[in-house]
Amino acid sequence: MTSYIITHRKKDAEQDIHFTDEDPAALVERLKSQEGKDIWICGGADIIHQLQRAGLIDRYWITIIPTLLGDGIRLFGELPEEQKLRLIQSRNYNGMVELIYENREEQHN
Repeated sequence: MTSYIITHRKKDAEQDIHFTDEDPAALVERLKSQEGKDIWICGGADIIHQLQRAGLIDRYWITIIPTLLGDGIRLFGELPEEQKLRLIQSRNYNGMVELIYENREEQHN
């Protein structure tokens, strides 16, 4: 699997690992236009916010780890409009809960 690490540090690629300071949305759009399979992105709130605003997240894998921090960066920042999700899978392991959601379009009656 080819991996891209988004960082401001300059570092040479290592085998299938590429280091880049490219805008996350531009990187995902470029990768989607290329031949290949799914794009898996692991990242924090800042990367999620950028990809959400660009409408580039098709599926969310959210793992809940039972730790109460008391303060921190919101995982999902403010969005210009409500985004509806559909739960497609959940599982519990090692005291954690993994939830997988997909975007769903508004259903009209």
